[in-house]
Amino acid sequence: MTVCGEADTVIDALNSIKLKQPDAAIIDLILIGSCGQELIKSLRAHQIKLPVLVLSMHDENLYAERVLRAGAKGYISKLASPVEVLKAINRVLAG
Repeated sequence: MTVCGEADTVIDALNSIKLKQPDAAIIDLILIGSCGQELIKSLRAHQIKLPVLVLSMHDENLYAERVLRAGAKGYISKLASPVEVLKAINRVLAG
């Protein structure tokens, strides 16, 4: 796996994704001036079919269902081990 981009805002993330065309995106819920859920909705609005994994410090019980409804394929806590995060990335990539 290779990290091909990083962004702090929805606009920067959309531009980077369009330019670099990654295989997946790992998105935090906290973005400057917006939130990760809005980025997921923007990806769908621009018809960008990109598997998204949300990696967040926020309680899964409160946010996971919301981001999955918005179009994310997975949700994992920042407290998860690196092995768990890699498993989550692979599961999102596998569909």
